[in-house]
Amino acid sequence: MRCMCGRYNLRSPMSVLAKQFQVDLQKSFEWEPRYNIPPTATIPAVRLNEGKRELAPLKWGLIPSWAKDAKLAQINARGDTVATKPMFRYAYKKRRCLIPATGYYEWLREGKDKQPFLYEVDGGKPFAMAGIWEWWGGPEGEIAPVESCAIITTNANELASEVHDRMPVILDAADYDTWLRCEEVPLVPFASDRMTARPVNRYLNKAGNEGEQCVAAPG
Repeated sequence: MRCMCGRYNLRSPMSVLAKQFQVDLQKSFEWEPRYNIPPTATIPAVRLNEGKRELAPLKWGLIPSWAKDAKLAQINARGDTVATKPMFRYAYKKRRCLIPATGYYEWLREGKDKQPFLYEVDGGKPFAMAGIWEWWGGPEGEIAPVESCAIITTNANELASEVHDRMPVILDAADYDTWLRCEEVPLVPFASDRMTARPVNRYLNKAGNEGEQCVAAPG
């Protein structure tokens, strides 16, 4: 099986995200709704800064602080090993974040083709994937600090397992504060009855494609 989660969308404007995740919009950065977010993109993430939530721009693909170069970057961290794996354990212990999304994608291979599926929560409302973030000082001899993140994954629920055996850890709003404080939150599959899945246009398959056509019905 391929790595999960490898592409998602965030179609809500910054004003909606700021309200839902209780952050100060004045301290946010510019964000245009996107339908096809690939690894290495700079994405909005909610984290704590001096005890208050902020929306911060993070590069999707966590680079550990001790890395000599960016080749070690990982977009996902498994929930069953994130607390112990050297690459992730410090971030899990000290640097957690919420990664807002309005849907994530997975692909079902059909012969030589790949059919993308869109997974949404509560009828398409924004939700939060569990994330961790890290600060990397850049290559030796250069001043190029990078703040990056990874999405935590778990076993797929009944709905998601029809296409893939993994899914992102989707957090209930009641667990946001606990997660951000780096306290214990079960890294378990989200409830299937709060999710929907549907096939979307293969236009999505190219990572550089954007716009509403990415979530249109297959054509």
